[in-house]
Amino acid sequence: MVKLTFIILTGFVLPWLTGTYLYRKAPKIFYTTAPMTALIAVVFNQAGIHLGLWKVHPMPGVMLLDSIFLDLGIFTIAGAWFTYYYVYKNIKPILVYSLFIGGMAGLEGFALLTETLSYDEEWNFFYTFLMYVGGFLVIGRISKVLKKLHVFP
Repeated sequence: MVKLTFIILTGFVLPWLTGTYLYRKAPKIFYTTAPMTALIAVVFNQAGIHLGLWKVHPMPGVMLLDSIFLDLGIFTIAGAWFTYYYVYKNIKPILVYSLFIGGMAGLEGFALLTETLSYDEEWNFFYTFLMYVGGFLVIGRISKVLKKLHVFP
């Protein structure tokens, strides 16, 4: 129960506290790329869990609840912040990508060390890193398209 409370607080509540601040600065992100980020997170996490590639501890009885707080929390808000720095700020894209991919991979490494997450024998940290690269590349591409369509400033 302690780990689940920790996941809810650090993986959902705390990210959304920063998300409400970001919403005041750039609300369009929450109607465009944030839902896409949540969709990417739910699809990939549920696929990985159902295929037995990784487990979030504790595993609840209802399969969707194992990662939903993270999918709709930290992953969604990380994607929103990524979009903000990638589109709204004048920061080199390689720096934004490095910061967010490295940051999310680092948090996942911490989850592995604290045994909040475990990998199956067929999965490893390198594959996780590649998933973050792919996910942020997709979000970056969507953001570029939305900027080209003048949805973002």
